[in-house]
Amino acid sequence: MEKYLKSIPDSELKVMMIIWNNSKKMSTGEIFSELKDETEWKLSTLQIILTRLTEKGFLKNEKVGRYNYYYALIDGSEYTKFETRNFIKKMYNNSSKKLIASLIEDDNSLSDEDIKKIRNILNKGGV
Repeated sequence: MEKYLKSIPDSELKVMMIIWNNSKKMSTGEIFSELKDETEWKLSTLQIILTRLTEKGFLKNEKVGRYNYYYALIDGSEYTKFETRNFIKKMYNNSSKKLIASLIEDDNSLSDEDIKKIRNILNKGGV
């Protein structure tokens, strides 16, 4: 599925994060309610974004009575991996080593315990 993924703008990602974090079908009203404290969107703006995400294959909607419910067709962790790989490709010439080096070299907040955990992860070849 990953080869069909495309990056989405921050506004669409904000909506997807809400749906991924709730792990259930959500009505337009429920999504709007969760967005109201962090955006100044009107309901019509959200409806446009939901339509775009549905057209792009990120969401599926079901009409139940007079309400539209949305659920994710793309897994949140799958999308995170996709975007992480894109970021590494663009910013670090496809080198995870360069990314890790930049994070460690520029981060003075890493404790000895953090460094030990990172070493263990690298030695195991994964999380």
